[in-house]
Amino acid sequence: MTREGNTSSRWVTVLMASLLVLGTACAAGLREPSLGRLVSEQDERAQAAQFKRKAAHFRLRQQLRLERMLTRLLLDSADPPDVTVEVAGCDAVNAFVGGRRIHVCLGMLRFVKSDDELAVVLGHEMGHLPTSADHALLGGIQGEGEREADIRGLLYAHRAGYDIRVGAQVFERMAVELSSEPGKADLDDHPSHAERMILAEEIARLLERSGAERDPKVSLRRLHHLMGLFDDLP
Repeated sequence: MTREGNTSSRWVTVLMASLLVLGTACAAGLREPSLGRLVSEQDERAQAAQFKRKAAHFRLRQQLRLERMLTRLLLDSADPPDVTVEVAGCDAVNAFVGGRRIHVCLGMLRFVKSDDELAVVLGHEMGHLPTSADHALLGGIQGEGEREADIRGLLYAHRAGYDIRVGAQVFERMAVELSSEPGKADLDDHPSHAERMILAEEIARLLERSGAERDPKVSLRRLHHLMGLFDDLP
């Protein structure tokens, strides 16, 4: 065997020995009790309990926020519906009415960027509920109930002092961030996000021209003339 062959053989032997030593060390390390579990069960339980407390505090803060905003919307309505509100555990960007209660999903609460946006959402759900002048849930013709709830909701939010132009941006972000087809609504019987944005702009412009805070009857008459749909706007 040549000198070069002997040298290559020695290097192969050294390499194999090194790999054997490294593998043995790794195996020994895995069996080492101090390295077998970096997080103790006690520490894990304590951290999980802390997360649970923080989650409960988050939901409580959101519940208080919703109740504060709903109270403001109701106080500034001449004929408010009988309704309460609660945080729902769903992750969807959604809110809905069940009985006389508005349920706002955690997903919606995380999605909205401002109280103006949340006021438009709450106002819309309020718009589905009967006032003292109504006898049943509003609606009838498919789609028109949603449009009426939009109009009522924008009026509720405006009268409570929220900026409905800013609030209506929630529809734009829904169209851009959530919808695969921006020109269409997520649900068949809902107006499109584009229609809702335009409607909010038109109603805001009309309310500004009519001086709604000083003479709400004038603004209602002009809205009736503009919409030509509803006999009993709030």
